[in-house]
Amino acid sequence: MKTRKLSKIFDIKGKVAIVTGAGRGIGQAIASDLAGFGASVVIADMDLKNAQKVAREIEAAGGKAIAIKTDVSDNKSVDQMVRRTIEKFGRIDILVNNSGIMSRCMVMDMKEEELERTLEINLKGVFLCSQAVAKHMIERKGGKIVNMGSSMSSRGSVCNLSGGGADYCASKAAVQAFTRTLAMELAPCGINVNAVAPGITNTPMHEGLWEGAKLYYENSVPLGRMAEPEDIADVVLFLVTDAARYITGQTIHVNGGQIMVD
Repeated sequence: MKTRKLSKIFDIKGKVAIVTGAGRGIGQAIASDLAGFGASVVIADMDLKNAQKVAREIEAAGGKAIAIKTDVSDNKSVDQMVRRTIEKFGRIDILVNNSGIMSRCMVMDMKEEELERTLEINLKGVFLCSQAVAKHMIERKGGKIVNMGSSMSSRGSVCNLSGGGADYCASKAAVQAFTRTLAMELAPCGINVNAVAPGITNTPMHEGLWEGAKLYYENSVPLGRMAEPEDIADVVLFLVTDAARYITGQTIHVNGGQIMVD
């Protein structure tokens, strides 16, 4: 019987990862996970102070990280992020497109600029970062890209019990469609592209969620609780290892089973 060393399959030591929106919440958990397993991590975030704080925490724990202020909706900012990553670490092996914003505005009340901003961050940002990083991955004939979707794109329901969020749901559905197409384009280059679709997660994005809604979500999830950022980060970690080498173009739902009952 052929045996394999699991430590080698899950090893990401020496890899270089960019995580956008890594200054807090799910992005912070992903960056910490990747660094904890040996990757050098770029903390890319609009809020430089938060990004620097996360980078310091990673370094204090023995990891390698740098913080770069990045607006994923701006091509020049994205190019600068990629350039500084190459200058510092010499390569890019992993991209996690985590940056995102959520709107709880009802369609009839939504201003055009609100819709445009949601699409700029949640969709255009994924496009620009993937395009910029993929150029380097193609040259190296390999890499891992993970995009952050949402269970809201599949459930056909509102983002909270008070309604709203159609722009957010639409942007995340587009990200998952983009993921499948990009995976097809990059597969011949040895690059895996997948998406992770979290359910309701205990992050700053959901601060202010009224207690009735929180209780509803906790009671409606078969596993009996909201997700923690680490629940999402662990799935991303799996997808960027060699253990997931034959997975591409997929959306992995991480919602405690809620999508089965809604």
